[in-house]
Amino acid sequence: QEAGEEEDTRRIWEKDYERTWDVLTEDEQGALKTSVIERQRKERRRKIRQDSRAVRRGMHRHLYLIVDFSKSMDDNSDMKPTRLAATLRVVEAFIKEFFDQNPIAHLGIIAMRDSVAEKISELGGNPSTHIAMLKNHATTGGEASLQNALEVARVSLSHIPKYGSREVVIIFGALATCDPGDIKETIARMKQDSIRCSVVGLSAELYICKLLVQSTEGSYSVTSGQEHYRELLFTHTSPPPTTSHKIDASLIRMGFPRRRADEFPSLCACHRVLKQGGYACPQCKSKLCELPTDCQVCNLTLVASPHLARSYHHLFPVPVFVTHEPVPDPTPTLLECSACKKVVDTTQDAIYECPKCHQSFCFECDVFIHESLHNCPGCETRPIPSDMQIVS
Repeated sequence: QEAGEEEDTRRIWEKDYERTWDVLTEDEQGALKTSVIERQRKERRRKIRQDSRAVRRGMHRHLYLIVDFSKSMDDNSDMKPTRLAATLRVVEAFIKEFFDQNPIAHLGIIAMRDSVAEKISELGGNPSTHIAMLKNHATTGGEASLQNALEVARVSLSHIPKYGSREVVIIFGALATCDPGDIKETIARMKQDSIRCSVVGLSAELYICKLLVQSTEGSYSVTSGQEHYRELLFTHTSPPPTTSHKIDASLIRMGFPRRRADEFPSLCACHRVLKQGGYACPQCKSKLCELPTDCQVCNLTLVASPHLARSYHHLFPVPVFVTHEPVPDPTPTLLECSACKKVVDTTQDAIYECPKCHQSFCFECDVFIHESLHNCPGCETRPIPSDMQIVS
């Protein structure tokens, strides 16, 4: 090794970009800019194109998040300060985003440690409860048992009606699984019960995990860093595509309770404690604390109308905007973003145009519209044609 060179002790998958000096260029003012930003933009645009595909998706999701709490999560070689700390941050953000994108969905958490599986939280729709239970059980130890975790999830998901999707997302950091029996039999039962299993690996690709996702039509990805870890897990916030032979179209009975104001505290059916205020089930009149939920007495699904409306954006996504790449021109062309009113120089930055209303947007607004707003501002504010107006 030549003098002056420092040995790079990082593993190959820890390196974000090779030869980063090759992607540095200068703009017209002589300032340095890098194509790394362009790579990130292309990746986000690719995700938008995938989410905008016209495919059938399940709105009523039931998902178990299986988290590895074995001793392998104490490793600090690839994530700082440890894998466990990074996982807690990413999972907490995932739970919030999951319920923001899927208001009527249900989620539960299962922990793997000491060769057993422990159900931390039952299927429910309250994100604060799941986050609190996750932090209270954030201890590591022993080996991970994938078979035990799958069996716990399978027993809980097997009674879910056919119109509800059954999903399992596994965060696996170990390089082996300590199981009491033949895990291939468990995988066969998961496939028989139509439970889709996906894995986010933190160490390396494992044969048994790949077999699991192939058998259940899930996905398997291995992280290359903390930011990539977050991106891989957040891909599961959108409902996966469904097939017509697995889920039949059917009507679902739902209740839309009104909030009640009690003069005195009364017993709620969900927590069995005295509370003031809440929601009254329209079918059995029992009191519940929060929405969305299932009535503990008559088992009726209770939601609010905004929850149901926000769930439809997966079925009717915003169309992918047409990209107009920057065109080199000695005369700068300035264009105003229709959303944030930011002035964009079309000779340096791309412009994104809605194919319906033909309004132009900057990159930040394009991402915000497709990932958070789920409505095109230009289409929503477009005047109604005269032939479609209601005449009194």
